[in-house]
Amino acid sequence: MKRISFYVTGNVQNVMFRQTFIRGAQKRKLKGGASNDTKYSNRVHCSLEGESAAIDEMISKLRTGKPINSWNAHVEVLHFYDYFTEISEHQVTTENVNQHHWSPNVEFYL
Repeated sequence: MKRISFYVTGNVQNVMFRQTFIRGAQKRKLKGGASNDTKYSNRVHCSLEGESAAIDEMISKLRTGKPINSWNAHVEVLHFYDYFTEISEHQVTTENVNQHHWSPNVEFYL
């Protein structure tokens, strides 16, 4: 079991990044959380918990810089924290993602 927290910068707010990130975590049977940064509109804080290989694969896909959805959400920089932010502390999680009102017009590539 691996637990990591990090932030990403790039085209990550107002482009369905959090939902895409969480759907990618669910697809890999991981627990995850994502929160927009209130001060920086190009930063999102993230946490993942689960099988190490699945987390490594997801991080690798995020780091490519390629769009992760049809709204052109993509990561330019990924920076790991030396601490873990609990999943429940995030705005959007693998537990509550379906309770949010998302636009249905997005395709997920992650």
